[in-house]
Amino acid sequence: MKVINNFLSNVFIDKIINENKELLYSDVWRSSLGWQKEIIGSCGTVLIRDLNAEDKNLLKEALITHNLILESEKIELVAQAYLWNRLSYIPWHSDKDDDDSIRYAATLYLNSEWDDNWGGLFLYKMEGKIFGESPQHNKLVFNNNNYEHSTTILGTDAPIRQTIQLFWKKLS
Repeated sequence: MKVINNFLSNVFIDKIINENKELLYSDVWRSSLGWQKEIIGSCGTVLIRDLNAEDKNLLKEALITHNLILESEKIELVAQAYLWNRLSYIPWHSDKDDDDSIRYAATLYLNSEWDDNWGGLFLYKMEGKIFGESPQHNKLVFNNNNYEHSTTILGTDAPIRQTIQLFWKKLS
């Protein structure tokens, strides 16, 4: 697991947050209701939208800058904005893909303020122990070894938790 603080410029993060607000009532969103049964649990709904090509390129450049991928590597990148509603969470799972290949995953936290009492912590299992990361502003959590992971449930007093989810595979 790799954790990087100050992953991107705040200008980019503010842009995504503003787009999320502007697009909230548009038809660009889908929900977690279509996720695999194993990762839905009995939780609140998560709204998801794809980021555009320009945003994906900026995120890919940041992955290169922070040495998470090589500039010469060809990857298939999925970048999505997530809005986590109250009582939403993800139960324990890994990000192994259907074709048995490993895909890489990372979460970038967007909220400018977060109280850990609101929940939404990122948990992962490593060497028989459970570790956690607080969803702090502009922090990227990169699951570089496909560790089993989950998030804690958002409390009923929590604001919408905003993240960017990144998933990628190396192409041959």
